[in-house]
Amino acid sequence: MQILETGPDEAAFTGWCEVWAATQRADRPGEAPRPASDHVALGRRLTTPGGALQGTHRAAVDGGAVVGALRVLLPVRDNPAVAYLDVAVHPAHRRRGVGSALLADGARLAAAAGRSTLIAEVDEPGPAAPGRAFALHHGWACDLRETRRDLLLPVDEQRLSALEAGARAASTGYEVVTWRDRTPDSLLEDRALLSRRMSTDAPSGDVPVEEEDWDAARVREQEAVHVARDRTVLSAGAVREGRLVAFTDLHVPLATPERADQSGTLVLREHRGHRLGTRVKTAVLRELAATLPQVRRISTYNAETNRPMVAVNEALGFRPAGGLSTWTRRP
Repeated sequence: MQILETGPDEAAFTGWCEVWAATQRADRPGEAPRPASDHVALGRRLTTPGGALQGTHRAAVDGGAVVGALRVLLPVRDNPAVAYLDVAVHPAHRRRGVGSALLADGARLAAAAGRSTLIAEVDEPGPAAPGRAFALHHGWACDLRETRRDLLLPVDEQRLSALEAGARAASTGYEVVTWRDRTPDSLLEDRALLSRRMSTDAPSGDVPVEEEDWDAARVREQEAVHVARDRTVLSAGAVREGRLVAFTDLHVPLATPERADQSGTLVLREHRGHRLGTRVKTAVLRELAATLPQVRRISTYNAETNRPMVAVNEALGFRPAGGLSTWTRRP
């Protein structure tokens, strides 16, 4: 077996993408895997100088076939000691040392870039997730566990209307606005602040990360990445006296729009207690139903310690559907 450098414009990258698709089909049957075009667009962005996140890719090749995939992500503007590793092994080639070899290569690449803290996420559809056993075998520590919850669409109209009315009554003086793919210029600086706060205020367990450095340019960069990956992002925000104080983002992959992902949702600490989380989430659900009715399910992830957001999601009808864990190897 060889481990070779690859990238979005290399022949081996087709096999690299197929490894990810095969693992997703095996681990979550019934859900469409991420299309290769998504990986290609992200790969090109990660290898283009000047971004907030840089990346490199490796393919494990055996007998001329790609059997494993590695992606190393390096924050550029913050967290200079951190590297994120994504490892996947084709289900037909697991338990043969492929993942261990890729993990070792990722650690080597991270060390060469001056990174001493390694972080990886493991999708856990059920209690016997292979990624968890793999991380434990290699001595990594589980620093955060989140529950995935799914919402089947359409939402019951009576439930949604009642939540909207209650949230509106509790948030007098706040206006809710929606946008798609591009934050309005007048809200851009506030949107950057919300992303900065998201990196510190959202429960992150013991994951050793520092505050992220966000400004207007980084928001625009992220928006361009989503468009390049053929994703549309529906957003809703709460505004008071012209300032954006809360937001939620809903990501819809246009190639497979049946399942969307509720990404970040945050209310600035000084504006909490007015049910703004419920207001922005119900607003984006209304926008989704009006513009992308083909979406049939929304997935979101929350730490169980984040009880206010979990309560909002459960009130909307989200139900547990597995989990996500974050693992760390410290120096």
